[in-house]
Amino acid sequence: MKVWDLDKEYNELLAFVVEGREKNKKDIRTSVEDIKKELLQKSEEALTAFSKKWDGWTRNYPLKANEDELKESASGVSKEDIEVLKGMIDNVAHYHKNQGARKRTYKRKGVVVHETPEPVERVLVYVPGGKATYPSSLIMGTVPAQIAGVDRIYATTPTFDGRLDPYVSAAALLLGMKEIYRIGGAQAVYAFAYGIGSIPKVDMIVGPGNAYVDEAKRDVYGMVGIDMLAGPTELIVLCTEAFSPDAVAWDLFSQAEHDAMATVGIFSPSKGHIEDILKSIDRLMVVNERKDIIEKALKGNSFFVHYQDVSKAVRAVNTIAPEHMELLGEESIASHIRYPGIVYLGPHTPVAMGDYYIGTNHVLPTGGAGRFVGGLSVDRFTRRKITVKLEKDFLDKYSDKAIRLSKIEGLFAHGESIKARKEL
Repeated sequence: MKVWDLDKEYNELLAFVVEGREKNKKDIRTSVEDIKKELLQKSEEALTAFSKKWDGWTRNYPLKANEDELKESASGVSKEDIEVLKGMIDNVAHYHKNQGARKRTYKRKGVVVHETPEPVERVLVYVPGGKATYPSSLIMGTVPAQIAGVDRIYATTPTFDGRLDPYVSAAALLLGMKEIYRIGGAQAVYAFAYGIGSIPKVDMIVGPGNAYVDEAKRDVYGMVGIDMLAGPTELIVLCTEAFSPDAVAWDLFSQAEHDAMATVGIFSPSKGHIEDILKSIDRLMVVNERKDIIEKALKGNSFFVHYQDVSKAVRAVNTIAPEHMELLGEESIASHIRYPGIVYLGPHTPVAMGDYYIGTNHVLPTGGAGRFVGGLSVDRFTRRKITVKLEKDFLDKYSDKAIRLSKIEGLFAHGESIKARKEL
């Protein structure tokens, strides 16, 4: 694998990262558009056909799972694992419980404005599936929505031959959820955005997914709200000194195993350290259970970067704005790191712990979106309700200036509207 020289190849590295994020987007967009067209034409028939094509359905299953099916599916989960899921729910709830906007009243002479956070009414939590199981994503999407006071929370997940994942079912029951659907992919996003057939139309869709899910979320934004574009996962490990090559390799594996389109990178001031990490990757790869996915991600999307000036490395990380970042070594530079979706500090804080048990949310911005949006939180499930009341003295004091602005902007009726109120 190539080792980049940051001093000599700074612009080329950034171009490589951007190109990696953009590649295949055109083909994905075309495929997703085709899915939408067929879904709008054929409704639920298309949903079942897609599930037979991609999820191995051998017959037509009800799109919604009933409570008895959830219980039967979850019955195979051990008591020990139920406690593990409960612990995660508790940690996520504990972290998120004090988030959220507060009521605010703005007053000045003649005007009163009340701001009240109001929860979104109907939310879909998308739970990835495929070759892995993701009860953690159900928990991460559902707990902050519940804390925000969302009235109706639905979940959907792809199911191989219609079978619910036992751990997702168990997590759903622990969360008190009853409206679980067995469909996935871009088609699920469109179904809930439009309200296809018996699928309820929602106001907001949250949760991570593959590039197709991400593109569908981008497409429906505006018709429904979304949390963010949380596509294939990303991790940069920034070392300011040598750190266990095996530990770094496993951290890179932990994110690369999600998706062949995942992006992982390492920055180190030591070429020898990078070489040791590459040796660890070769040695440890053979014992990895998701070797094929990891190898594809590393071959297509990884980068190993040698730097001499740490400030330049920080500037590169801020420009890339990865989903996750680990900082190993000099933690004082953390104050200069601004845009990753989340930053993990120190030798005892692997990104995988954040995925599961710290309590911070693992639904995070990818593709550089960390430069303008943060991870999923209680606030994301609320909107500001604003009420305003003016007294006549405020209207009298400022109406002439407002009327003048209407003339400047060429909006005649604005001015006449203000005049009509002023004359009452």
